[in-house]
Amino acid sequence: MPSIATIVRTSTDGGPWPPPNPPDANEEERLARLEREREAQKVSDAIDRAISIEKEQRKKQNGVKLLLLGQAESGKSTVLKNFQLRFAPKTFQAEAELWRPIIHLNLVRSVNFILDLLSSDRPTSSPPSTSPSSELDNLRRIQFSLRPLKQVENSLTHRISGSLFLPVVSGDELKEFPRYHPAKASEVSVRSGSGWMGFMKLRRPADSSPGRSAHDKMEDEQDRRILEACVDDIQALWRAREVQCRLAEREISLVHQPGFFLEDVERISKQSYVPTSQDILRARVKTIGPEEHRIPMDTGVFPPGPEGKHWIIYDVGGSRSQRAKWAQFFDDVTAIIFLAPISAFNQVLAEDASVNRLADSFKLWKMICSNKLLAPVDLILFLNKMDILEANLDNGVQFSKYVPNYKDRPNEANHVSKYLLDVFTAMHNQTTPKKRKVHAHLTCAIDTESTSLVITQVQEVILVKTLAQTNIL
Repeated sequence: MPSIATIVRTSTDGGPWPPPNPPDANEEERLARLEREREAQKVSDAIDRAISIEKEQRKKQNGVKLLLLGQAESGKSTVLKNFQLRFAPKTFQAEAELWRPIIHLNLVRSVNFILDLLSSDRPTSSPPSTSPSSELDNLRRIQFSLRPLKQVENSLTHRISGSLFLPVVSGDELKEFPRYHPAKASEVSVRSGSGWMGFMKLRRPADSSPGRSAHDKMEDEQDRRILEACVDDIQALWRAREVQCRLAEREISLVHQPGFFLEDVERISKQSYVPTSQDILRARVKTIGPEEHRIPMDTGVFPPGPEGKHWIIYDVGGSRSQRAKWAQFFDDVTAIIFLAPISAFNQVLAEDASVNRLADSFKLWKMICSNKLLAPVDLILFLNKMDILEANLDNGVQFSKYVPNYKDRPNEANHVSKYLLDVFTAMHNQTTPKKRKVHAHLTCAIDTESTSLVITQVQEVILVKTLAQTNIL
């Protein structure tokens, strides 16, 4: 792109610049014109200097840029939280209380998802005699007693996201993700732009007047009392045979969904409850739109200088409607962490039931590997959700049924993960425009200990690259 000075010096009609004196110009006019040209040149040079200084300052402030990519529900936000826990643990713990309403809303939405499922017109394939009439009568009583949780959901939603409706998304995304799609049962959605904790209006109301704060406090206390009063019925609902039959026949596994807290109801509903680190990692918040997160890197492993003072992590949406925004973050990125949820081999996209999620991850990975703009960028591959993969295979789900090329290999997690690692690596080697190494890891993002070790290895990869760029290596 030409500099502003170059543009100033360029004639709009393609002729020489500066233009020759008009035939009838006198000496006074000529000198005045030359003075104007000198002033214009000074302004142009000053603008160019300002732009150059701004670029240098931006470089000094940038730190290490990481881009988290992957389809929706791949675990990007959980990896981000692991970075925060690893490099800013005091801040992470200090903000734990702010996660309580999010976790409560995850729980309430799961309960309301089940209530909506029971109230749906679709008949269960289980014969009516499966559950005795006394159990069904009790289930109807439970459904009635849990009706106040609808209002609790609206109340929490309003104070967290500023809207009475979830998810807070565009019309296109509403079409992609129905409100009670199984994959979204417990999900909380907020707008991007204010940072990952900026939406917590419960503790930081938009209206700071005493009346508004008192109202929020009163609503919070009321919601917590209702939730605590519903503990026994929530537990009974989750244990009900009819509920488990309904979920099983629709192949809905809430247990493996982010934001699942139905088995922790008693603990998280207590008035004294403060979320643990594990609770925060399991909590589900979907941010609509890209988010930039700056995390201090006070580890002392990076060389002196401006580079490496912060992780600058871009968390961008993985749904189809948001993937077009990925390219704008490719410029000047240090490394990409690509997350492939390998447990999703038997699932389809929430946006398109005709597309297998593993096949979609393959497609996205090839797109990233083959991009010429990303040729100098380090690629870090997380084959994520190993724990769920192992559970699925242990429950008898046959990997080869969904990936025929796997053929008659053992239906075990270590063999399947090794196969997938080979496939992803081969795809990279076949499509990359420049030879490079893929740094691949098998991960379970909610396992803080193992993920911390992986993040340390990621840090070492970045360190080696930083040292190489500064000619230390």
